[in-house]
Amino acid sequence: MMFTIEGHSRNVTSVAISPDGQTLASGSEDETTRLWNLNGTLRCTYTCQGGSVNSVAISPDGKTLASSSFGRIIRC
Repeated sequence: MMFTIEGHSRNVTSVAISPDGQTLASGSEDETTRLWNLNGTLRCTYTCQGGSVNSVAISPDGKTLASSSFGRIIRC
């Protein structure tokens, strides 16, 4: 299945899919990390306030989201 998810206001720099295949995390130059259902519905938005998000990861159990920014910040 292919589809497009739109919502960030600047370039997307990183994506990750949860181990159960139900959630997509995206990080962006707009200083946000967003969680999406794979049907394209936005679940929540986290604001970094430390610069562009350059990496996102979801833990193997799907319970923890981590993101890092160019502003030298890691959030979990």
